[in-house]
Amino acid sequence: MDFPSTQRTITPSIVVLGVGNTLMQDDGIGVRVVQALVEAYDVPSNVRVVDGGVAGLRCLPEYEGAEHLLIIDAVSGKGPPGSIYRLTPEDLSALQGPFYSAHEVGIAELISIARMLGKLPTVWILGVQPQEVREAGLNLTPALRAALPRVVEAAVGELEALGAKPARKVDVE
Repeated sequence: MDFPSTQRTITPSIVVLGVGNTLMQDDGIGVRVVQALVEAYDVPSNVRVVDGGVAGLRCLPEYEGAEHLLIIDAVSGKGPPGSIYRLTPEDLSALQGPFYSAHEVGIAELISIARMLGKLPTVWILGVQPQEVREAGLNLTPALRAALPRVVEAAVGELEALGAKPARKVDVE
C-alpha cells in the first residue's frame, strides 16, 4: 500500500518499507514510523515510502528495481524498549540468539526469497526493540510512542546518507 503523497510514476532508487501488525501494539512500529515519516516530511522523487503491514511476501514487488531498501520493523534484542538496531541481512541470518522478528513472516524470510529470485537491492534494517507484541492493542506502548520521533529521525538520517534529502513539512496551525 502506497501513501498517496509518495506515489511515483518512475521506479524509485530507494524504498522505505515499514512492516508490522498494528493490531499487536509495538509490532506495528514499522508501519507507525512510515506513517509519521510521510506526515512530517516531503520525500524526494527517488524515494518511495511503503506501508507493508503484514503483507509478507506480497511486499516483494514493492521494491523490485530499487537500488536500496530500508526496512523498519520491531526486532527483539537485549536493549530496553525503544532501542534502535541498525542491521544488515547478514546480521539477521547470523543471529540465532536474542534477535528475532516480532511477527510470523519475518523480514529475514522476505530478504531470503528476494535474494533467491535475484531481486534483492542493497538492504539495511532499522529494528526497534518492542516492549509488547503478544497482547492485542491498537496503540504503541508509552515507551515506543516516546521513541517514535527518534526512529523517524534515524530513518531520515539513513536516507540522507544515501543522498536523499527529505524536507520537513512546515506545521500549519
